[in-house]
Amino acid sequence: MKKLTILSLLIIIFSYCKAQEWGELRKEVDHIHKGYFLSLSGGPNFSGISVEDMGGNVTKYNGMGPVLDLKIGRDIQENLIVHVTLTTNFVSDPEITSNVRSQNSSNNLLVGEDFIGLGITHYIMPSNIFLSGSIGAGRFRMMDIDAGTSGISDRGFGFQLKVGKEWWISKSLGMGVALYYGKINLTNTPSNSMKESIDSNNLGITLNTTLN
Repeated sequence: MKKLTILSLLIIIFSYCKAQEWGELRKEVDHIHKGYFLSLSGGPNFSGISVEDMGGNVTKYNGMGPVLDLKIGRDIQENLIVHVTLTTNFVSDPEITSNVRSQNSSNNLLVGEDFIGLGITHYIMPSNIFLSGSIGAGRFRMMDIDAGTSGISDRGFGFQLKVGKEWWISKSLGMGVALYYGKINLTNTPSNSMKESIDSNNLGITLNTTLN
């Protein structure tokens, strides 16, 4: 009877240890990126936009404003996701530099960018660090609130690179931070007799929320 009791205790202890091992293993398996993917992030964006006309005159708009980044897609294998990327940002009352002179905008001026593209995001597990890249088309927006005028540029080439880390707060929801760089370069034709080259550089820090 004593031997049977000891054997039973050993079986219970062994079963408990194995259950803990399987529980930890299952937890790791569950925490993968698979299926439909939705990522929304936002934060401060440091933007620099340069406009060069046909005469070689350059006007630059620099400032900080909000950015919103949305990614929707699905995995092609575990932790590797293909997605559509939608990004928008704007700067209010940017610093304007023209003809080597710097000044603050004297009116309620808004300059911004819109980007749409296709991208790939790869998660390095189990650390949940991700690397993301998107290429597509972008355009620029400008609005003078005081004058009541606005304009939208032609579309041109753009891309976005992003790196960050997330922490699981549930089986399928993660939150974290990311650093990204974005760029748009295009030739805009406001009229048949006028062309201008527009180029931008954006650097931002975002808070990420991902459902996957």
